[in-house]
This record gives sequence, structure tokens and C-alpha cells, in this order.
Amino acid sequence: MRDNPSIGTCDEYGVSGITRFEDLTEARRKIAESHPGFKPLFSLDDLHQARYTSGHARNNSGMDDASEQDIASLPPECFENGEYIGYPTTKAEFAICYRNFMNLIAATSFEEACAHGLTLDQQAMQEWIGYQNNPVSLLDQPFSALLVPVQHSCQALAAFPNGYFTSDLDPAKNFAVARHFSEAYGYELMGVGASYIGFIRAEPSDRCLANAVARDFCALYNTGDEDLQARISEVAQAISGRTYLWLRYVE
Repeated sequence: MRDNPSIGTCDEYGVSGITRFEDLTEARRKIAESHPGFKPLFSLDDLHQARYTSGHARNNSGMDDASEQDIASLPPECFENGEYIGYPTTKAEFAICYRNFMNLIAATSFEEACAHGLTLDQQAMQEWIGYQNNPVSLLDQPFSALLVPVQHSCQALAAFPNGYFTSDLDPAKNFAVARHFSEAYGYELMGVGASYIGFIRAEPSDRCLANAVARDFCALYNTGDEDLQARISEVAQAISGRTYLWLRYVE
């Protein structure tokens, strides 16, 4: 498996050979059942790029910052020649990253994520529909399945935060989006890639729910009034009857 996306702060599985979304659902179920107290977080599109931008996102947001008190309690493997390495490399340091992440996201709302100004032009919209119709095509296989010791799936972003460029949703806004779709519609965060975050729910969405999700989709991507009804219908059709949802977090 390629380098751990959590920079070693969480254990991971390598996953490959996924040919149907049902395979991914089953892999997620088995991993979750085998590791109570952990939430699986998959890497999605372009793992190499996602790891690169995640590293920068971590640095920009101060997620790796450790106090002297933090450092004093760390195990020997976090040090070289008596000096702290200076960045997380072990599971013992996940608690530091998690605390910093939760402080970072505390005041960010879904409305702020919408106000960031993301849009989907027709080409990006067709790409999104393509991934909704063929969800496995989004996966960069083999991919990573991180074991993140958190209570809620949206909190797993602490292990693999993303959103580095100024036009992207940053880690806090991605969390706000994930929390909103979980609380409002039962979509649990299942993965993050270089351009997309992915969600899964226990049951396929019906048309009523799909329409509601589509309205929030259009709010997130700042769809103009003249295109709103047609876009809602188009999005709802791509969501209805399915358990998954992809959302693009880059411009």
C-alpha cells in the first residue's frame, strides 16, 4: 500500500479489486465490525494528489501543532536523538491532531461552506453524474481504508483533512458539509480524495429525500435561479434509489 494518508496516526488497510459499489459497502461493513470504536475512512480519487494536498492543508490549519505538554507525554518513537521529530508520525499523536481539528471546525457552518462560492459548470456536472452512475470509477485502486478512532464519521476527516487551495473548501468547511448531510439526511462520510468527498446511507434515498438533498446540492454549488429547477431535477435523478453521494469540494 502507498504511504499512509494519515501520516501514520491511524492504522490502515489496503483495498483493491472493487468492481461494484456493493463490494465497497461490504468492505466498509466488515472493517467497521472488526474494529469497534473506529470509523473507516476510504481514500477516493487520485490518492497521490490527495496525500500531497492533505499535507499542506494540515500545515496551513495548524493541525500538527503540539505544545510542550503534548510532547512530554509522547512515546520514544516520536523522538530522534532526544528531540521531538516535529510532526506526527505515530498513533499516539492522533489525539493531538484530533483536538486541533475539532478546535478548527468548531464554528464553521454549512451556510459558510455554501458562501465559499463553489460552482459546477456543465463539464463538472457531467463528470459528477458520471461518477453517480458508475461510482467505482471514482476510486483510485488500490486505495486506503483508515481506521479512525472517532465517534462520528464526519470526525474522521481529522485523519485525512483536505482542501488546500484557496478555491477549495478547506478542512473546516468540508467537515461542516459532512456534518450537515449526516444530520439532515443520514449520509455518513465514507471517504475523501483529491477532489471529492463521499457519503453512504443505510437505505437508498427515495425521490422526496433526493429532492431535498438536491436543493442543498444546488445551494452548495451556488446554482442560479434560472437553472435551479432543472438542476434540482437532474441531481435528484442521479441520487434517487442509491445509497451513495459524491460531492466535489474543489472548483
